[in-house]
Amino acid sequence: MRKLSLLIVLPLVAVMAQAPKSPHGDRLTLDCSECHSTEGWTFDSSRATFSHENTRFILEGQHRHTGCRACHTTLVFSEVKSGCVGCHADLHNNTVGHDCARCHNSKSWLVHNITEIHQLSRFPLVGAHRQADCQQCHTSPSLLEFQPLGIECIDCHRKDYERAVNPNHLQSGFPTDCMDCHRIDGFEWRASGINHDLFPLTKGHQLENCAACHKTGIFEPISSDCYSCHQKDFTAAANPSHQQQGFTTQCLDCHTTDPGWKPARFDIHDTFFFPVFSGKHKGEWDNCSTCHANQNNYRAFSCLNCHEHRQAEMDKEHKDVGGYSYNSQNCLSCHPNGTKK
Repeated sequence: MRKLSLLIVLPLVAVMAQAPKSPHGDRLTLDCSECHSTEGWTFDSSRATFSHENTRFILEGQHRHTGCRACHTTLVFSEVKSGCVGCHADLHNNTVGHDCARCHNSKSWLVHNITEIHQLSRFPLVGAHRQADCQQCHTSPSLLEFQPLGIECIDCHRKDYERAVNPNHLQSGFPTDCMDCHRIDGFEWRASGINHDLFPLTKGHQLENCAACHKTGIFEPISSDCYSCHQKDFTAAANPSHQQQGFTTQCLDCHTTDPGWKPARFDIHDTFFFPVFSGKHKGEWDNCSTCHANQNNYRAFSCLNCHEHRQAEMDKEHKDVGGYSYNSQNCLSCHPNGTKK
């Protein structure tokens, strides 16, 4: 009986040993019936219960319409890699890495938001850079390689720097840090695009001709003091004569940077001379000639132009004041602020 049992078991072991292995490899644990039927081994997606959604690679976009054998070139399905480069040739020649999803999606290889993508890089695109073609900076025979570039302006614009003649950057010894003068968000190299924050080119200083101030042709820093550039305007001023009247050379004491030196307002009159923009005399005069009748000598002034009719009253009020005399200089000496006391 024992011998008979061995005769039965041994053939079964032999049959099992000769049973064919799965052509899909030993890592596939699906039941055959999820993809196949008893009618044949051909995979019929309309009848199969298998879903790719349960794998580590969900079919989206163009992958939903791609034939299985386009990716699974062998029947051992586990041999297919889930990374894009496992199936797709890297036309960028490893210049942007293998994370294709940074720029592409499964619907199309076309990239419509490259500017937004570039904003996340170490060189955000602003100004003229937003409108430039990729190939203007990233040159390559295939036009598809995007080698990392230097992010300093001079890395791309050295030729512009060397060819500049108005002004001549090399001769003037300009720095190669273009942003010292030019705006990265500008659209041109002209003066309107120059970063002149050290001295704002606004109002009367909104000039297109740099040589109007930088007369030597060497565009090194010049003094920001008004008088250093406008000395001739100061000495030529005749109404009133700034030089004869001893006006301050601090132009901003009276003028703004508006064109034509107007409007001008001598507010320092209250601080250094006599309050006419504030106090009792505010609004009591029309123009300078109200007090300064001689337009050629603003050192001379008259209080009596307005107060002449009060002499009798003042003589009576000051009869006990020693050295009193009804004249403008005495008025100012005792009433430097225009008040009674």
